This record gives sequence, C-alpha cells and structure tokens, in this order.
Amino acid sequence: MFLQRSRILASSLMQHNTYPYFHLQENIYKPWIEVRLGSPLTHKVLPHPVVALIDSGADVCFCSDALASYLGVASTKKNVKKEKFTAANNQIFTAYKINLRLYACGREYICPFFICSELPHETPIILGQKGFFTNHKILFDFPNKLMEIDTL
Repeated sequence: MFLQRSRILASSLMQHNTYPYFHLQENIYKPWIEVRLGSPLTHKVLPHPVVALIDSGADVCFCSDALASYLGVASTKKNVKKEKFTAANNQIFTAYKINLRLYACGREYICPFFICSELPHETPIILGQKGFFTNHKILFDFPNKLMEIDTL
C-alpha cells in the first residue's frame, strides 16, 4: 500500500509535457524541441529558443561552437582537453566538455555539454542520454507524431 501511494505521489510530482514532431517535408519528421541555453560562468542566456534534436542514440549532449561563442564559453585554448566521438555516419570529430544551464520542458538545470564545430546548422543542439535522458522520462510516439517528456 505504501509503495503504491509513493508511486502515485511520484507520478503526480512529475511535470508532463507533450510535444509534436517537427514536420520538415512529406514523410520527414524530427523529434525536435525548442530549448534555451545559458552559461553559469558568464551569466549569458540565449535570447531566443533554439531547436534541439532529442537523440536517444547520442551518449551525451552536444552544442555548436557558435552557440558556445555567443554564451562566452567557447574555448580558444589549444590545450583544452578534447574527446573523440563517432557520429552515426561514422564521421569522427572532437569536442570539449563544459557545463551549461539548460532550459527545457518547463525546467532549468545544469547539464554537461560537449562543444563542437561539426554539428549540422539546422541542429545546433543535440540532447543525449547523459544530461537530458537522465533528467527526463521520454516516450516517442511516432505513429501519432508526438513525444511525451516528463521531468523527473
């Protein structure tokens, strides 16, 4: 009985949001949501929402170097520690890690992002498992072209 009440209480505390897939062209839909980013170091925040891809295949979250530059956190140092990643198309690229403030799904929190220059222009933010999926319960309902995103 206690466990059942705890589950009911926990589910009632979660914030529930439903988002439509973006319809790009005939039969092309993307699991994108609009988010904002901010820097806890410079206290700058993107003035407008930016489209982010929710990518269950991405281990981590990525942000374009252009957005990082706007926020004042792009590294120009040669000795910054970079990690190697492999994209779905087998392209190898490098990125460095920084914590940014993520404003998404009615919530804001510090999220680790990897900054890189290789992201497609139309997808300057990728929300991956570590950072985004660890803070949300996500249901992809492709037949109905909807995503349900609950904050944990």
